[in-house]
Amino acid sequence: MKHQCVYSLQRVITSTIRLSIAPLFVLTIAASARCNAQSKLIATGWDSPNASEFRRHVGEFEKWPFDGVTIFPTIRLMNGTSISNGYAFNRDKWAPDACAGMTADLQAVHSRIKAHSFLFCYANPGDVDWFDDKGWAEIVDHWRQLARTARRGNLRGLLFDAEPYTPPFQQFNEGLQSGAKQHSFEEYAAKARARGREVMRAAAAEYPSMTLFTYRLLSDLLPLTGKGGDPRTALSGNVWALLPAFVDGWLDVAPPTLVVVEGDEDIGYRANSPAIFDRAYARLRTEIPSLLDPANRGKYRSQVLISHGLYLDAYVNSPGNAWYIDPLGGTPGARLEANAAAALHASDSGYVWIYGEAGRWWPAREGSAPIPLWTERLKGAEVALLRAKDPAAAASAFLSSAHNAPNELNNADFALSGKEGFPAGWWLWQDDKSHGSAGLESNSFRWAGAARAALGQNVAVNPGARHAISAQVRRSGHGSASIDVGWKDAQGRWLKRSEDFLLLPSLAAGAGGWHEASGIVTAPPDSAEMVIMFVVSGQAVQEDSAQCRKFRCLPLP
Repeated sequence: MKHQCVYSLQRVITSTIRLSIAPLFVLTIAASARCNAQSKLIATGWDSPNASEFRRHVGEFEKWPFDGVTIFPTIRLMNGTSISNGYAFNRDKWAPDACAGMTADLQAVHSRIKAHSFLFCYANPGDVDWFDDKGWAEIVDHWRQLARTARRGNLRGLLFDAEPYTPPFQQFNEGLQSGAKQHSFEEYAAKARARGREVMRAAAAEYPSMTLFTYRLLSDLLPLTGKGGDPRTALSGNVWALLPAFVDGWLDVAPPTLVVVEGDEDIGYRANSPAIFDRAYARLRTEIPSLLDPANRGKYRSQVLISHGLYLDAYVNSPGNAWYIDPLGGTPGARLEANAAAALHASDSGYVWIYGEAGRWWPAREGSAPIPLWTERLKGAEVALLRAKDPAAAASAFLSSAHNAPNELNNADFALSGKEGFPAGWWLWQDDKSHGSAGLESNSFRWAGAARAALGQNVAVNPGARHAISAQVRRSGHGSASIDVGWKDAQGRWLKRSEDFLLLPSLAAGAGGWHEASGIVTAPPDSAEMVIMFVVSGQAVQEDSAQCRKFRCLPLP
């Protein structure tokens, strides 16, 4: 059974700002994915289009929060017939221009998602023995033509799937090869490595800067690693036995411009917490190289990046199903959002892939049985994925759509002034060694010359409640400015700093030099108050200043 997804996200970077407010202090942690700007979600599954469908329907697909898709190749065989699938490991003779029609369709598409889309290349039916030179000449030609098409069609590269779907064949199990009685495992491994070099040379010659994505590369072999000894001694007879040797062949000759992505299907489909994704990432980074030739372990670390796959069906299946994700007391959509975010944070490829079978993102094919949209099967799926990928954009979109909703912050536009001309309903704090000045001007609040200072307001919350927050920030001179969110319990005590959140201003400025800072926060357990603060630090002289305005805080449904 195949389940897929790509959305890309990376490890967590943290930064801290310490504020000693009266006798208390709050330590704010900014936890954001390294790849927020590069994070990409890839839609894949049974509804993946062929090139013609991609051309005709890409405009309808672009409304979803995906950055790329997988595309079924349309191939013209030497006998003139055409097929539409990604089976590349066979003896089929492709015409010299087997992909011409597909290439024309792809070149006719002008879409943002092309740059992160992939052509399928399945290791199926897998009925060519590794010692079959004539058969492998065809497989190498298949790789060559697919890579050429991906480049000419301006796609990101190929999606290689090693899973065997056509029993009794298993391309990477040496015991099921037709010549198993004539050749040892060691001989098959050597030949598999040679074949890996052949297909990589052919593909890289056509597209040296492509990304070779995989649903599963070596992740299924993690049970053999980290136990001591050499895991390569336990490969023989395994369904993936020859895959490490095949990958060794890739790495032997892959140019430094080519990237391979480990898709981590087996763990990703069942993962239901950040800890599981983080552990998978760590093991794939540190343990998997032991399956490869020591000469290639450095290339693995530099050219193989980590992704994870999420299986949408697991979020709508019944609890008795073997493929079931427990929503942990929330909604399936909320669980999808949490797991997609965790997968992105535990990825260094920039990709996470989202696979589905029982629903669709693309228009239904003519004559096919009706299949519901994923937004019907899994309520809120598109919003969940957008929030996971880009919470700042999701918060901005929600706040824009709810422009008439009541703001949870009092005097959010600073229209009312309190004592000493400061905004009513807000409190101010400044470190004892900081000597900045504060004031209101044109419905904005300003700190100047402050080494460490804050403007804040407390909002009552319930644990688990989610809020979209935004503000505009502008600064000049030295120093930083951000929107910090902390939490207090019912007794007014600050909660642990790991629950705090930092909303950083956007890099691009809008009109008047204002930068938007926005995001989505979730009230942690035991919280009773959310503390929203405009925080400045590092201002050295009075000419250094930072302003904030247009605060908004709305509960998310």
